[in-house]
Amino acid sequence: MDWLCIDFLNSDWRDSRGSGRRENRLAKQEWLERFLRRYDLHAPLPIDEASAAALLHMREYMRGLLEQVVRGEVLRQEDLEELNQTLAKAPFYVRVITADKESGYQQEMVSTASGWELVMARIAASFAELLLPAHVQRVKICDNEDCRWVFYDESRNRVRRWCDDKMCGNLMKVRRFRERQKEKK
Repeated sequence: MDWLCIDFLNSDWRDSRGSGRRENRLAKQEWLERFLRRYDLHAPLPIDEASAAALLHMREYMRGLLEQVVRGEVLRQEDLEELNQTLAKAPFYVRVITADKESGYQQEMVSTASGWELVMARIAASFAELLLPAHVQRVKICDNEDCRWVFYDESRNRVRRWCDDKMCGNLMKVRRFRERQKEKK
């Protein structure tokens, strides 16, 4: 399942192998182009300084909220105020359109706002949906402290601990094994 807000949150890339390398993908035009195209969003590129700063602030704010939720804390209404303000800046509605004979009808999001303001509102709306009871218990942050990737746990029993069992999962198991070997010596 693709989540606009999760891809946005993961624009803060960290090297899961522990090198300490980090990359702010919001500062990379190629990444922004792919991100906008993937979610059919439209905003001017190259991004202006004010919009870039607003996106960075929004990512850090949403990351803080998500970390609280993952720890099992209940967000207070004041914690959500900035999210609600972002949603209010670019209200949108769903409009039904005719696609073609085979596809039937489709929905499209329509707003009087545009550009980065609308992109931020769509990200906020995706995040608000992620907080709903049907989804909130499935959102996780990778247990690999070097990674901290946000992911949606689609497993039946919701016990996934790593963003990817083959990468972070194996890496963490090897690290634990080596620690146990050191302790035995």
